[in-house]
Amino acid sequence: MQSINIHLTGRSVLTGLLLLAVVLGVLALVWLLVTPAWAIGIGAGLVLLIRGLVWLFKPHSE
Repeated sequence: MQSINIHLTGRSVLTGLLLLAVVLGVLALVWLLVTPAWAIGIGAGLVLLIRGLVWLFKPHSE
């Protein structure tokens, strides 16, 4: 089994949290200015995109 080591620094964690806050802020603006259905659809699409990327880069056993 392969092992992957990921080193996180404080700056990378802060950047990730900032990115999450920006995405949630944009979704909140879409919710308020357009419609809740659009915000839910975009959020679901982002979740599926991230899950697909995680699945793509996850090591698979043969």
